[in-house]
Amino acid sequence: MRRSIRTIIPPVLLILLVVAIARAVHTYASPPGGLQLPALEREEGDARVRMGKLQYPREAVDSDEVTVGIARPAHRIVSQYWCIDEFVYSIVPPRDVVAVSQSAYAEEISNVIQLVQQFKPAVATDVERVVALDPDLMFVSREGRADYTSLARSSGVPVYRMETSFETLDQIEQNIRLVGYMTGQDESAAHEAARFHAAIEKAVSMKPPGSAKPRILGLGGLYIYGSKTLFQDVVTRLGGVNVGAENGLVGYDSVNFEQLVRWDPEWIIAGAKTGDTKQVLAALMSDSAISLTQAARNGHIVVLDNRVFLPMSPYTSIFVQAIADAIYGREPAGEKP
Repeated sequence: MRRSIRTIIPPVLLILLVVAIARAVHTYASPPGGLQLPALEREEGDARVRMGKLQYPREAVDSDEVTVGIARPAHRIVSQYWCIDEFVYSIVPPRDVVAVSQSAYAEEISNVIQLVQQFKPAVATDVERVVALDPDLMFVSREGRADYTSLARSSGVPVYRMETSFETLDQIEQNIRLVGYMTGQDESAAHEAARFHAAIEKAVSMKPPGSAKPRILGLGGLYIYGSKTLFQDVVTRLGGVNVGAENGLVGYDSVNFEQLVRWDPEWIIAGAKTGDTKQVLAALMSDSAISLTQAARNGHIVVLDNRVFLPMSPYTSIFVQAIADAIYGREPAGEKP
């Protein structure tokens, strides 16, 4: 009996060793672009935002499921995407931003144009040039090129690949806190999140109690906003009905304008390049289909500057307030008949 037990023990130990190694490989194997560590606890709100402890070194899991470690507060920060520019400049001292997206310098869409003109950060299109700036943290978009991210990570710079396609206002607020956590600007982020939250609540409170839900169409060029969009959440929070979602649209899709006659929205909210709001409003009012809608007949077409209409960032609060002002009694920030 003893001899047979000794014969069995080595294979058993070998099996246990193999299992242990397999588990370790599954947990710690390096995927392309970085070290994969066990997922941190998820924050309430946006389940995609996962942050670790407040003390340093800090860690957060990004959209690639890569755990990004930060050894100390960041003071040389790179933003590679236009809406990340707006998050970063809302939270960190502008002198700490060493590179931004090319869009930050585009006057027709940039909400940070004055800051970039003053501090003149580099444009983060070339990875080698960005790495030469010696950044201590890079924010890149999940919507951007994966090879850009991988190349940046291979240099050893902490790179956080950030979700930039938001479907709710709560997700924006959560990501304000994330950027504060990653940069070490927790207090500044807390103030900005509180400001954003208060601005949304103020806009929501403008709807008269017991009033009917306004039926609102979001129009970006030839495209309509449906469900699973930030516009859907904005309209819902403001007590309205998103006409695109009401008619089955999911995401952001084109629709023949003749369809809008049947949908008959009460309000149309559209965007235009800086300086083109009057022309876009005139074109919509004269369109053979749109002119037949309640929105056109009642003068309820509002055209906002794209710097108000497009942001998916802390600046979205301006968009929410503009819609509330237009529908619930104040003069809107955009063109209106």
